[in-house]
Amino acid sequence: MGWQSVTPSTNIYKECEVKTANKYKPTNLGEVIYPSEAVRIRIQAYMSGNLEGNLLLWGPNGTGKTSVADLLPAYINNGDAHVDTNYEAILKKDDLNGFIANSCSIAEWGGHKKHFMVFHEFDNAEDDVNELWTAMDKYSDKLMVIITTNNPMSVHKSLRSRCDEVHFPALTARQVLRRSQSILDQEGLSLPDAQVLHYLEQIEHHGDLRKYFAKLDEILLLSRMGAILPPTPAVSSKPRVRFSVV
Repeated sequence: MGWQSVTPSTNIYKECEVKTANKYKPTNLGEVIYPSEAVRIRIQAYMSGNLEGNLLLWGPNGTGKTSVADLLPAYINNGDAHVDTNYEAILKKDDLNGFIANSCSIAEWGGHKKHFMVFHEFDNAEDDVNELWTAMDKYSDKLMVIITTNNPMSVHKSLRSRCDEVHFPALTARQVLRRSQSILDQEGLSLPDAQVLHYLEQIEHHGDLRKYFAKLDEILLLSRMGAILPPTPAVSSKPRVRFSVV
């Protein structure tokens, strides 16, 4: 972007210290940007109990897999969930079957529907997973395993066969536009859809939500500095919008 040179103030930097990726991290599954309506419906079916079983969420970085995996257990268990997340420590246990049996019992005593294991970036797992998939069969009515990975083929085939695989592909600028406009609106900045889409498309090749949020951080910072945001080619005949520092 060809921004106008301005002198920043310390207060502006303080306003932008909290990145949008952290400030607007999804707190519920309704705030997640799904790659398609089909994926949203599948996840919703697990939320409501219409679908049950283990999940393997796969795709590149920054596509919403982690958010879905972290938020879903609480929905399934009506607001509270019994969750294990450290797969490295769990796979090293001498009696993994006994550990899972005990965890499922604790969850049941606590009034939980299931015990959950949420394993992020499971393609990095190096330990033997035989006991894990055996336990997944044995405690299938009491245990739900949710795995996220960039490379599903690196996950043991016995685990893959016991999971519903859901693909989260790279996000397009247009898919991110609605959420981006909501964030900019909450930050007090109003821009035409075409203009915001133009900025997002500049980093669309990443397909990574973190990169899109970084672009929003850039727009917000520069607008608060009083920069003139260049118009999109489609609206180049319209006057530029100038933002003044409050």
